[in-house]
Amino acid sequence: MTQKQINEWKEKYGEVYELPVDDKTAYLRMPKMADFKRAFTAMQKDGELAFGEVMLEALFIGGDTEIKTVDEYFFPARKELTEFFNYDDAEIITEGNNSIIIIGEAKCKVRVITRQDIKIAEKKNPSGKPFVTQEKLFEMVCLEKDDAFNDKEKASVRFPLYQAIEKLQNKKVATLKKL
Repeated sequence: MTQKQINEWKEKYGEVYELPVDDKTAYLRMPKMADFKRAFTAMQKDGELAFGEVMLEALFIGGDTEIKTVDEYFFPARKELTEFFNYDDAEIITEGNNSIIIIGEAKCKVRVITRQDIKIAEKKNPSGKPFVTQEKLFEMVCLEKDDAFNDKEKASVRFPLYQAIEKLQNKKVATLKKL
């Protein structure tokens, strides 16, 4: 692959990744939330292997197609795709009854999440599509937000945000013990 081609991809897709598997190399673009949604939907329907197939197909922008089609290349490539989930954790600061969620330089303020909020968010996602409930819940409880939170496709903000919202729902620790 030439540097010119890589530069063209960077201009078109933003971040570009090289994924070498032994003697073959795939080039991938950065995943967006829509890619994760498709992959998680495939995983719900067809299992874990389908997640890797959908992600690799969606992100592949060039290189050796054997990485997508030949098992001995696909299996290690699929395993490496988990690197796309290594996002920084959000910082959560309590401010009265509200919480400030900080992801990098971006901040938002959310109110306390109630059981009713979760019920409403779940009703707004009747087909159980991945991440829709979390997005609806965030829309309901968000009081203030920086512009970074308006981009629903930016996984590097969305994943830490959804994890932070989950943490805010589970501040207390419960342990079931058999007696």
